[in-house]
Amino acid sequence: MKRSWLLLSSFVLPFLYYGCAVNPVSGNQDFVLMSENQEIAMGKRYNAEVLKQIPVYSDNELQQYVQALGESLAKNSHRSNLIYRFTVLDSPDVNAFALPGGYIFIYRGLMAYLSSEEELAAVLGHELGHVTARHSVQQISQSQLFDILTTIVGGVGGQSNSTAYNITNLAKGAFLAGYGRKLELQADELGAEYMALDGYSTEGMLKTLSVLKDQEVYSKEVSKRRGQTQTYHGVFASHPKNDKRFQEVISRAEVLKEDSSKDPVGNYLNKIEGLVFGDNEASGVRRGRDFYHSSLDLHLQAPKNWEIINTSRRLIFSSPDGEGYLALEVEDQNMRESPREYLKRNFSKNIYEAEDLLLDNYEASKTIIYSANERVRVAAVYKDRKVFTFIGRTRNFEKDFSSLDKGFVEIINSFSRLKNEEIPLSLPLRIRSYKVNQGDTYNSLSLRSPIPFDPEDKLRLLNGDYPNGKLTTGRTIKIVE
Repeated sequence: MKRSWLLLSSFVLPFLYYGCAVNPVSGNQDFVLMSENQEIAMGKRYNAEVLKQIPVYSDNELQQYVQALGESLAKNSHRSNLIYRFTVLDSPDVNAFALPGGYIFIYRGLMAYLSSEEELAAVLGHELGHVTARHSVQQISQSQLFDILTTIVGGVGGQSNSTAYNITNLAKGAFLAGYGRKLELQADELGAEYMALDGYSTEGMLKTLSVLKDQEVYSKEVSKRRGQTQTYHGVFASHPKNDKRFQEVISRAEVLKEDSSKDPVGNYLNKIEGLVFGDNEASGVRRGRDFYHSSLDLHLQAPKNWEIINTSRRLIFSSPDGEGYLALEVEDQNMRESPREYLKRNFSKNIYEAEDLLLDNYEASKTIIYSANERVRVAAVYKDRKVFTFIGRTRNFEKDFSSLDKGFVEIINSFSRLKNEEIPLSLPLRIRSYKVNQGDTYNSLSLRSPIPFDPEDKLRLLNGDYPNGKLTTGRTIKIVE
């Protein structure tokens, strides 16, 4: 025990002595194990990683608009010496995040649901707050110290390489998993301050919270319908909708507001006119029961009332009750073998009811395989030196497989190349401004909307009227075409 304490002292005390730095926001001493140069270097590395995984949204005018707004806020920040980069990512996710050193990202999916420049400023200001207060650096430093302590106390039996802690894993936990309520509130307060000094009302932050909390409620409702449990990790996730502490924190900044001729709405709706909504062309586009993919030259159709879920890794068709789902994955064809042989090699030699077929003149095979507790529908289609593999399962193996399998087979059999008249349908949906006419309701607009799932709820969310707001004649709203 004495030896452990001596080791603890010799390792930790230097960290405590040298690992303190003045926080640029509070002026207090923070325990950090990273210099500003190291922070910037980490931001550069992670920025490169982010851009490898998520493409930048290809609209230069919109990118310049977001960058200019971000820079205008940043000049009022506690770290105005940094060069900040504000980037719109081509993802439908409703979120934003910041990396150390001044790299700030907002998804186009979030921008679709904002309705004013003031609300955009609220999001960017909040993320600026995380950077200026060095929140990620603080959390990484605390994690490093914890790992060192764990290693020393663990003695010889501990992980010997833990003192050389993997900074990559630490960083991921720090700025992707969230910061906790205390640091989030500080980011709120800082963001509100930067907004006010730039001439925006902090009311924009309250409106943005409402927009994001409506998203959270809707997401939980959808997950419940699918029989799933979902935890929301988006911006302002730590706050309840009517957060008194949040209101108190940002109201303090309102007295700082500079006189400004800025329009809180600004030209925001003009800037996002034509913004891609939902799926982009690269991932394929859902329209009602149909899925179109231009580069794969592919059309699939879901049975009535089935949902199509488009993820980065696979396409999923879910039954109305959520009990059955069919997943599609695409990979290169690397073996000279029939589709049936492919299924045998990759799934099971004990196949049942195997059937070879042609789908729009493409070689295919479908079968049922058995495992210990379930039957699984699988199929393979060969097209353009690629294998399209379908896997259909039930969430509950006691559920009647046959009824769900009819849906699986219907989807598989719909496999076809795009017809000429379907090529325009493979293009993404886009945000458009629309002036409400007399007699328009969210229900009537949803009936002619191409939004594939919950169109009425999505239109309400887009315009801050979820769950039961009303339309008024002459109002300009966002629709999707």
